[in-house]
Amino acid sequence: MRQSWIVPLFTVLIAPAAAAQVPRYTLDTLHVSVGSRASAALPVATRSVEVIDADELARAPGATIADALVWAQGVDLLARSPAQADLTLRGGTFEQVLVLVDGVRMSDVQTGHFDLDLAVPLDEVERIEILRGPASALYGADAVGGVINVVTRRGRSGVTGRIEGGSFGTAGLSLSGGFGDDAFQGRIAGDFRRSDGHRPGTDYRTYQARAAVDARLGERTLRVDAAHAARDFGARDFYAPYPSYEETRTTTASLAWLAPQDARFSVEPRLSVRRHDDDFILVRDDPDLYRNVHTSWQLGGEVVARLTAAPGLRLAAGAEAYRDLLESTNLGDRRESRAALFAEGVAGGVGRAVLNAGIRADWHSEYGSFLAPSLSAALWPAAPLRLRASAGRAFRAPTWTERYYRDPANIGDPELQPERSWSAELGADFAPTPGLRLGLTGFIHAADHLIDWVRPEGSPASTPSRAMNVEEATFRGIEFEAVAADFLGARWTVRASALALDAPEAAGYTSKYALKPLTRTASLAVDRPLPGGFLLSARALHARRRGESAYFRSDVRLAYSHRQMRLYVDVLNATDAKYLDVVGAPAPGRAAYIGLAWQHGR
Repeated sequence: MRQSWIVPLFTVLIAPAAAAQVPRYTLDTLHVSVGSRASAALPVATRSVEVIDADELARAPGATIADALVWAQGVDLLARSPAQADLTLRGGTFEQVLVLVDGVRMSDVQTGHFDLDLAVPLDEVERIEILRGPASALYGADAVGGVINVVTRRGRSGVTGRIEGGSFGTAGLSLSGGFGDDAFQGRIAGDFRRSDGHRPGTDYRTYQARAAVDARLGERTLRVDAAHAARDFGARDFYAPYPSYEETRTTTASLAWLAPQDARFSVEPRLSVRRHDDDFILVRDDPDLYRNVHTSWQLGGEVVARLTAAPGLRLAAGAEAYRDLLESTNLGDRRESRAALFAEGVAGGVGRAVLNAGIRADWHSEYGSFLAPSLSAALWPAAPLRLRASAGRAFRAPTWTERYYRDPANIGDPELQPERSWSAELGADFAPTPGLRLGLTGFIHAADHLIDWVRPEGSPASTPSRAMNVEEATFRGIEFEAVAADFLGARWTVRASALALDAPEAAGYTSKYALKPLTRTASLAVDRPLPGGFLLSARALHARRRGESAYFRSDVRLAYSHRQMRLYVDVLNATDAKYLDVVGAPAPGRAAYIGLAWQHGR
């Protein structure tokens, strides 16, 4: 009887249309930076790319970037709380996903647990670009399973704000503003959230602040970004059966010299710095029993040269270098360097045929060199049909945590070998009308020396997990997507995926991360304008994780808009589904939140 509300809900969703329409977009026309160094106009032609734009972010239930990523194809969000979550793509691990903000590397050099410690309030996000599949030829290590690029808002004047509160003693406040003219534009944003947590020991406080400036100097733009985030949260049971607590601080800054997108030839340099502080207490009420303090730095930059050699032929080449530093009471003081040279060419045009080839040579001070080639292509045999294929090699060096971390629940291995893998995919997309798109993708990912944390099968929960190389692991999957932008007066998105994992070397072990992917998912998203300025958005997901029972959850948002004000009510996990989170503890049950968002000016 718990799900009896679904029938009347979807009766409302397919009722006669209101005058308002949910915005639509065509993916091939977007300038998406995540899929190519050579061209922002063509990357989505040959690869599996998803874009969550600002309109969709405004419609969907939730108030964080993690909330938005939950519903993306191929994404597995392993949340400990809204304060911190791990992110995986296509059955990989959180260490195999590269996270960027405006193209700047944000993945943490100590551990992927901190990759989503971003200093970007949700209201400052223009879109989220998701590239599924290997991207080491573009971005090097960590981009084994894919890339997430968060693109921030630029150049909008006026003030926006949001206030929210609800279940578990949750409260949030966001404010942001833009100013300037065509020659100089800036934005300042801040965000605060707090909660008592969905179960004891999961309370949190988060603070985020961000400033961005774009200054036009002739035909070029000088871009300066700086941001800081603080997260204090209960991490009960995450590190085995301990009532842990953690405080993290993330500070980032970047400087870029950007050329016009239509420039025939350009050279763009970029410098960036990221500092991350982590204070971890194993037993919250007894800090002296076991405590780790880590500070990591990532300093470096890149330079990329782009050339439009001829109509339909774009080339790019560049270099990057980074210095990684760590001071840690547990991991010791560490220093490592990395550098790379890369080149890419894109030939053809959308609607005919596109060929994309890339190669990258990486050097790591601890693990030597690695060559990552990639090749992808797309062909339009008929106007509404696109066929695409891609293949590439990828690698990942073990993190400092995987090599050197030790506590009562986890033991690293300094002798770990780098992961090496290759991947391939075939896909077809069919768009008979501007409002209808169908997509089908099959992929295979074969990994050698896959890194995981494991303990012997059947051992007590108190047995420490140890980092080890699984000699071979092969992932085979299929993904389906159907988007109808205006069907029965609503926007419908249907997605399904299936994943098979073959890892014979892991028999006899219980996996903590890498060998526990989502093997089946099916989701439905419906956005339905209603009379009187209302909008109803519903999300539903059926999922099964390897070795666990299937579950069904749904999120719902009812919003009312009037001029530049929007009032909304979110119900998360509306079915009150019972399933386990990343630590094996009960995930949050049904929760309700009410919020008010407003905008003054453009």
